[in-house]
Amino acid sequence: MNENSNNAWRIIISGKMSPAENMALDKAILKGVAQGISPNTIRIYDWNPPTVSVGYHQKINEQIDLNKVRDNGFGIVRRPTGGRAVLHFDEVTYAVVAKNTKEFSGSILDVYKKIAKPLLHSLHEININASITSSLPHDSKSQKWHSPCFSSSSKYEINCHGKKIIGSAQVRKNSAFLQHGSILLNNNQEKMADLLPGSNAEKRKIMKKLLARKTVSINQLLDKQIGFEKFSVILKSNFVNDFNINKLLPENLLDEEMETYYAVLEEMKNEIRSYKKS
Repeated sequence: MNENSNNAWRIIISGKMSPAENMALDKAILKGVAQGISPNTIRIYDWNPPTVSVGYHQKINEQIDLNKVRDNGFGIVRRPTGGRAVLHFDEVTYAVVAKNTKEFSGSILDVYKKIAKPLLHSLHEININASITSSLPHDSKSQKWHSPCFSSSSKYEINCHGKKIIGSAQVRKNSAFLQHGSILLNNNQEKMADLLPGSNAEKRKIMKKLLARKTVSINQLLDKQIGFEKFSVILKSNFVNDFNINKLLPENLLDEEMETYYAVLEEMKNEIRSYKKS
């Protein structure tokens, strides 16, 4: 695309969407970018209702107690990316969808590191002294039973004082990739302990302590609280600067993307309905 030769990107701030809508939209954009139809895209969004997302390869009934998800009024959805279960509750979610070319032509970890820069700079802008994880830490307690994403950190994810504040996952499709992740505004991750299957009171207590020790949110670190709208503006600005974006394309989806979106949305709704029957 001629626009991309000028490093043109589309940045979409979606706000709150349903679990199926969020994942269908990420999938539709990924398909479009992989086919050379869609421009490189950054999307910033939230969830309604709060939602548990599970990794692409996870078996939902083995990872999450669906009755407890329903009892809490949470949504449930499968991500196209790998990784472990995440509770999306009062956060800013980002998605980067782009071609595996030029600055994104390296390994998965190289791309993680590239995307970590605007995430890190956004936190620094609001005086949060975050840093990039450079190693792969191991916590034996988080490996004893099914553990959520925020119970440990992966390489090139963002931590603050040893606690995870952003969790991300990536998938590649042909010549394109999708990386999306959760930026915690407020810390509700301890609720994940109540959603794990086969866990007794003692295990839930241990997991809650682990999540409290391993996780921190933006507003736990600030004197003046910040919301989705304000942080989204900061995040957008840092993506533009760190990716050297010199042209912003219209936010609207292409006709081909909308066609894919509605088809995938129906598939995802059917999948979610099948969880409710189980």
